[in-house]
Amino acid sequence: MDVKTKREKNLLRDSFSLIKTERLTTDNNGNFVQPSTGRVVTLHGINIASCSKLPDIPYQTSYLNPNECGFYSDADFVSFVNRPFPLEDAYEHLTRIKLCGYNTIRFIFTWEAIEHEGPGVYDVDYIQYVIDLLKIIDEVGGLYVFLDPHQDVWSKFCGGSGAPIWTLYAAGLEPKNFEVTGASKLHSMCSDPSKFTKMVWSTNYDKLACQIMFTMFFSGKMFMPNAIIDGANIQDYLQNHFIDSVAFLLSSIKKKAPSLFETCLIGVESLNEPSKGLYGLQDMSKISEDQNLRLDETPTVIQSLNLSMGHKQTVDKYSLTSFGPKKVGSITIDPHGVKSWVSNDKMDIHYGFNRDKKWKLGDCLLSQLGVWNSKTGELNHPDFFSKNPTTGEPINESTFINIQYLSFWMKFKRKLRTIDENIFLIMQAPVLQIPPHIRKTKYVDDKTVVAIHYYDGMTLLFKSWNRFMNVDTLGIMRGKYISPMFAIVLGERNIRKSIRNQLREMKRECQENVGMKAPVILTETGMPFDMDDKKAYGDGDYSSQEAATDAINFAIEGSSLNFTYWCYNPENCHKWGDRWNLEDFSVFSKDDMVAKNLDFTFGETSGTSSSGRISSYSEWITTAGSESTYKPNEHITFTGGTINSNSNSIGKHSEVNNSEVELMSSVFEPRNTLGRLLEGVRVPSAIIRPYAVLVNGSVIDASTDIKAHTYSLEVDSARLTPAPSLEPTVVFLPEKHFPPGKFEVSVDTGITKCKHDGIYQTLEWYYDENVGKVHLQVKNTSTSKSAESRGKFIMFLHLLTCGLL
Repeated sequence: MDVKTKREKNLLRDSFSLIKTERLTTDNNGNFVQPSTGRVVTLHGINIASCSKLPDIPYQTSYLNPNECGFYSDADFVSFVNRPFPLEDAYEHLTRIKLCGYNTIRFIFTWEAIEHEGPGVYDVDYIQYVIDLLKIIDEVGGLYVFLDPHQDVWSKFCGGSGAPIWTLYAAGLEPKNFEVTGASKLHSMCSDPSKFTKMVWSTNYDKLACQIMFTMFFSGKMFMPNAIIDGANIQDYLQNHFIDSVAFLLSSIKKKAPSLFETCLIGVESLNEPSKGLYGLQDMSKISEDQNLRLDETPTVIQSLNLSMGHKQTVDKYSLTSFGPKKVGSITIDPHGVKSWVSNDKMDIHYGFNRDKKWKLGDCLLSQLGVWNSKTGELNHPDFFSKNPTTGEPINESTFINIQYLSFWMKFKRKLRTIDENIFLIMQAPVLQIPPHIRKTKYVDDKTVVAIHYYDGMTLLFKSWNRFMNVDTLGIMRGKYISPMFAIVLGERNIRKSIRNQLREMKRECQENVGMKAPVILTETGMPFDMDDKKAYGDGDYSSQEAATDAINFAIEGSSLNFTYWCYNPENCHKWGDRWNLEDFSVFSKDDMVAKNLDFTFGETSGTSSSGRISSYSEWITTAGSESTYKPNEHITFTGGTINSNSNSIGKHSEVNNSEVELMSSVFEPRNTLGRLLEGVRVPSAIIRPYAVLVNGSVIDASTDIKAHTYSLEVDSARLTPAPSLEPTVVFLPEKHFPPGKFEVSVDTGITKCKHDGIYQTLEWYYDENVGKVHLQVKNTSTSKSAESRGKFIMFLHLLTCGLL
């Protein structure tokens, strides 16, 4: 984008911001609050971007041949500058995001991006790039940001993303041998990367490399007391470097752009989707019962350990059915003596590691601890990870979350609090697990937020929207059913309700265990677009994608959750999706654009006034019990008042009455380049949705019917935060559903005022405080009239057929 003047850049802030960003507070109900007005803020956001998982230089994707893209050879010297996109492209992408109604960004970065060259060596160029991008986000305005140190199965060298290669060498592992020894399954090693098994990458959580790394990271001192490097146990060594890298990024922002903390930068997440590793495993000779995802080759831990030492193993092979994983045979893996463990100290010298002499390279660390015999393959202690080696007490997922994870969280919290006392710190415990029991403890403060993730498992794994059957995944995990058969949900309507109820339950668990005051954010959820073998890319029928996306958003609305949707990827294409392990979640794709080369340039157009507005805007008013009217080119005056929902009289409004509101209305300009930015947004009817941006009180329930084009909102008008001045509840009303002059607004109390400037459409709703529950409904009149006409025509045909006409 060519931006000629600073004034032209500020058009974005002046014309298209749904919200004025400022440092937020919270209330006692776990809501984010805008201090200047006391209104509750809904974080309605998007993850940017999945392409940030892998470096830009050398350019890498998960499917590229590792020998041709510097995957191993250039691992120390990668650059994540321009991830997620070059600075000059930021205005285009950020504006598109705002046009979709999003007001929050979960900013994806990896540990590798910061500290890839070696322990304590930070990439200051990347840090500066992040700061410059955050400044642009702040300049664009209307967008909150929180930082997410992202990982998937530990590292891209384990088939995911996250940690730099030197962390694996610090653990005594040789990542170049992971594929041949079955320690990880990499997309790039597949004979035909386009046929990589759906979601098989996530089985790496239960393969050796990822298991060893997370066991060391969270429980090294418990299970591997002799794993000492640079004078520290591997647990402290890895945790300290990770936390220090995040702290370096945050402190650099604080030093170079401190004003961002008062405007757009609101928080930092702890660690994306942490795993317990081997902690709590009951029997190393068996596949764990809680290992629900079994795809392709599925070794037991002892088989993985034997493979890691080069021993041939025959392991079970699985595929997935509608009723869960099913064993379909076996497969023999022969590493031919190749090991997952480094055989010499070459990398220790390269990275400057000072490894304790008791930690012998070339042999499995667990064998050195006597857990098994790496020469004979015999397993000595199958229950080694099922209990605390010191006390003998049994351990499980709950003890991991409430002890091991909390130890890390406290270290993370203390470090980052030294940089900024008021930034939100976002706790993310293992996915779909019950959060830690820390209500009213030192682990929680007034700036603690809880993150949860949710994906519909069946849609994710089968990449198809099943309108007839689904399962209550959370209910199964919580032991709600005596048999998984009872967790089956039939019918699309019930499936939608089931997803909504699961989200409500997850939110309730967070509030119960962490405290009502801690806000809950669904930081990841989404639906794949490459459903049914990419059928939609050929015939253009996105009805399944739209239905699935609508279902998850319906559930979010009905749960009153803050969220950041997964995801936005500027590089998405139909062939490779998000260019990472065949995932295809991006709400935007260039391959879905009509105009592939969009010239996104600000200039002096007929719609740009000297005051810096891209187009003039129209406003219209409705009161309780009346229909909205849209009259361009007229002056409209209205004396503020509130309709008593129990009568037809107008009652005085304490803040608005007797003050005349005069609104100038004029014809808005035709769609320009900004409007065309919505090209490439996939299933826009399901993605671009109305929602309450700022609320006087708190949202009880909300619902969007994308077929009928109606939106309903229920608010508890009781305010927990005193209002400095009367400000309205603000609702985003996207033109996609509610074109100007073609919708009705109904409220049971108060006054509404609609604004439209050619791009953004908002509704302001004024009502008295503490009047109980208040309701609003918006209805697209053009669609309803069409439906009415169709109904009359059908009735006419029926009567004609019956011979009554």
